[in-house]
Amino acid sequence: MSRHQLLTPMFVHDAGTGLVIQGLRRYNLFTSLFFLGRHRRLLGEFVTRSGARPGERALDIGCGPGKLVRALGAVVGAEGAAVGVDPSATAVADNRRRDRVAHHRYEVGPAQDLPLPDDAFDIVTCTFVMHHIPEAHRAAALAQMWRVLRPGGRVLLADASPSPRMRKALSVLLRNGGDPFADADIRHYTEPLRALGFTELTYTQSRDQTGILTGIKPPRLP
Repeated sequence: MSRHQLLTPMFVHDAGTGLVIQGLRRYNLFTSLFFLGRHRRLLGEFVTRSGARPGERALDIGCGPGKLVRALGAVVGAEGAAVGVDPSATAVADNRRRDRVAHHRYEVGPAQDLPLPDDAFDIVTCTFVMHHIPEAHRAAALAQMWRVLRPGGRVLLADASPSPRMRKALSVLLRNGGDPFADADIRHYTEPLRALGFTELTYTQSRDQTGILTGIKPPRLP
């Protein structure tokens, strides 16, 4: 059994986009079990580390069930905006139906081809998504983050980074004998982000089994 086979009930595979959510209920159950009921605390950490402030515009790429969009939206408030983009039309439709907050918005689109204008956001987040994107399209996804961020804006990437004990247990469960989370190491993107021009790149190991990478798109020179 591979890690992707374990996730199959929650996702369908698209050759151009990667894994796309199809089972929101299963996905929510999986995240609750993986984070041992601490997902809300982790969302709060993402918001804090993103530096979100009232009045800002925030984008969450690969928003899934929209939890981080709503957490960001609660901070940026009605004077700001919180936008979620996801390749899953099912997830976007569900968010639009459930979340009627005026300054929240959801759009269908892949990370590597965002349907959004240049320099439009103060914050871009992308959590537990990069390893789902086909490797050939990951550089394009990072370039899109740079494009839609305004100068001076912040980027936050995060992905699973379990403790050695949990890695060992999951390796046994998945029967692959290796590290099932090697591809999820968010530090893989430090140098690609630096090459795009991001500065102040900082990696943080969260206590909630997650690695977090943040950076800044430098302001334009006067």
